[in-house]
This record gives sequence, C-alpha cells and structure tokens, in this order.
Amino acid sequence: MRSTCCSVRWVSMRIICAMAPLSLVERNFDLQLFAGEKTEPATEKRRQEAAERGNIAKSQDLSSVVTLLVGFLMLRYYGPQIFGMCGEYMRYTFSHAIFTTMNLPDTLILFNQFIYTLLRILSPFMAAIVLGSIASNIIQTGFMFRFDPLMPDLDRLNPISGIQNIFSWKMVAELIKSILKIAVVAYIPYSTMREQIPMLIRFIQLEPMPAFIILLKTIFVMAIKIILILLVLAMADWAFQKWRHEENIRMSKDEIKDEYKQREGDPKVKQKIREKQRQASSRRMMEEVPKATVVVTNPTHIACALRYDPDNDNAPLLVAMGTGLIARKIKEIAKENNVPIIENKPLARQLHKMLEVGDEIPSDLYAAVVEILAQVYRMKNRAASA
Repeated sequence: MRSTCCSVRWVSMRIICAMAPLSLVERNFDLQLFAGEKTEPATEKRRQEAAERGNIAKSQDLSSVVTLLVGFLMLRYYGPQIFGMCGEYMRYTFSHAIFTTMNLPDTLILFNQFIYTLLRILSPFMAAIVLGSIASNIIQTGFMFRFDPLMPDLDRLNPISGIQNIFSWKMVAELIKSILKIAVVAYIPYSTMREQIPMLIRFIQLEPMPAFIILLKTIFVMAIKIILILLVLAMADWAFQKWRHEENIRMSKDEIKDEYKQREGDPKVKQKIREKQRQASSRRMMEEVPKATVVVTNPTHIACALRYDPDNDNAPLLVAMGTGLIARKIKEIAKENNVPIIENKPLARQLHKMLEVGDEIPSDLYAAVVEILAQVYRMKNRAASA
C-alpha cells in the first residue's frame, strides 16, 4: 500500500514538473506579435481610399424598401387619378373603335392617344420611385459617383474566395435577414386576413366596385405594414453594415505610422533636409560677409554684419547674423576681408532681437547705425590718408 502511494506521489510530481514550463506567470511575451492587429479606427485617408474603391457602408435592403414604400404611397394617393385616366382612355377608344369605321389615320390617332395616356400615368409614378431610390442612396453614402465597382474583377470568379464567403459572418447575417423577412411576409398577411374574415364573407352581398375598393384598401394596409416592418429591419441592417465597414477598414498602429510617414515624410529625412537647408542658408550668409560694410558685435556672443551702398540700398541691410560659433565665424571672415568690426552691445542686441537676415534697418535704429557708419568712414579716411 505504501509503495502504491509513493508511486502515485512520484507520478504527480513528474506531472507538476512537466507542466511548470507551461506556467504563464513568469513568461515574457513579445508585444510585437500583437503590433499587426487592427485595433485603431481608420484615418480619413483610409476612408477616402475605401470610398474611391466603392467600399462604403450601404444597405441594399434600405434602398429597396424605400422604393417599395414610395411606390405603394403613389398607388394610394395617385391611384384615383390613374384610374380616371384609364377610364377616360377606354371610353375614348371604345367610342372610336367600335362604332366607327377604323382606317389608318384613326388607328394612328388611337395609338398616339395610348402613348400619351401611358406617359401621363407612368411619368409621375416612375419619377417618384427614382427620386426615392436616389434619396435613399444619398442618405447612406452622400453625393458619390464611382465607377470602380462596375469594373470587371477576376477575383470575384475565384472559387476559393466564393467558398470562404459562404461561411463568413456576412452570409450568416444575410441568412438571418432572409429568415426575418420570410417570417414578416408570412405573418402579416395571415394576421390581416384573419381579422378581415367576417368582412370578406359579406363580399358576396356587395356590388363589384365597392367590393373591389375594399379589397384594394385591405391589400394596401397589409402592404404598408409589411413595408414598415421591413424598413425597421433595413435600418438595423444599415447599422450593421456601418459597424462591419468600420471593422473592415480598421488599421494597425504600424499602418498608421506608415501612412503618417507617407503624408508628412520620414522624420529622419525631414530632419536631414532641414539640416541641409540650414547649412545652405549659413553658407549663403557667410558669402555675404565679405561684402558687408561693418560687423557689429556684443562683443563675443553676437555678430551682425551690415551693408550699406548709397547707390543701391535705400537703407542699411542686415546681411549676416549669428551667435556663438556662427558669430566667431562671421568675425573671422570679416578680419580676413578687412571688414571693420565695431563693438556696440546695445545695438548688437537690438539687431539680433528685432531683425532677420535680409531685413532693412528700421527707422528706430537709424541714429545708432548712422553713428556706426560714420565711425567706419572715419576709420577708412584715416587709413587712406596714412
């Protein structure tokens, strides 16, 4: 007995030791494995691309139900006019076709009258249906005209994709919608006719025209009930299509980063471009220092190179400016090209604070700059006389 217990303990320990590596407590997960999951809402660019391909949230059922509703409403409120026009045409036709001798001109007249009556009947009816269909599509997608969905796509003929679509959530949703439609279309006529049975039994006691009118009203009420319930189902289907569309166009974090790089450019590349632009600007600025009239310093932290040519310049120009290493470089170039360097701390600070390279000296600083230029001209005159 003791040996059996020991063996059982030994087997249990072996199982525990074997399962120990499977413990999730102290394991390290690589979060990069989940980086490709589409967990982020789609950006505006992704939505525009999807719309250009015709990938939009749209319910075909909603368009169909709205078209049916408009058609039945037109029959209800435009029906008496249709009935009157049909009766008028029939009276006209029978009066001319039966009691008169028909010849070719009379036949053409009857045919023209038929076409005219048909257009009068169908034009408002078809216009209302077309407008209802267009309105239902505009409500769902907005003003959008795309021909991409009409282009032939060989992938639609792929049998593997077709089999995958059969067992997809889309087909499950379509199956549920079809079952609900069949249930609605079956129950509404049944319940309506059951309520109207006493009245239908008395139809044999009514004149043909009143009985026909009552029957049409019953059919209209039954159709409106069916259409309204189908409209509710279509609205639910539209909400489902919008949800499914949002799920399909979701993006991963990597895709968002890649899109940002495509739109804004790689930050590293942009940094290099800005650095090269600064270098080119600094090089052009240094090329202007030898042409300067004077360099005003702080004396060590700021250097501002001014140029003034009375024949070409309306006012003195700031052709170069910098601090730190750039200021030392400006002073070195100025010394190499015999450009006077004058220390004036207040003026140097004001120039650095108020102006950009290429700006003219403002009128507020004219007095200080004129004093500096006068000092430069005196230095040049003394050097020339010596």
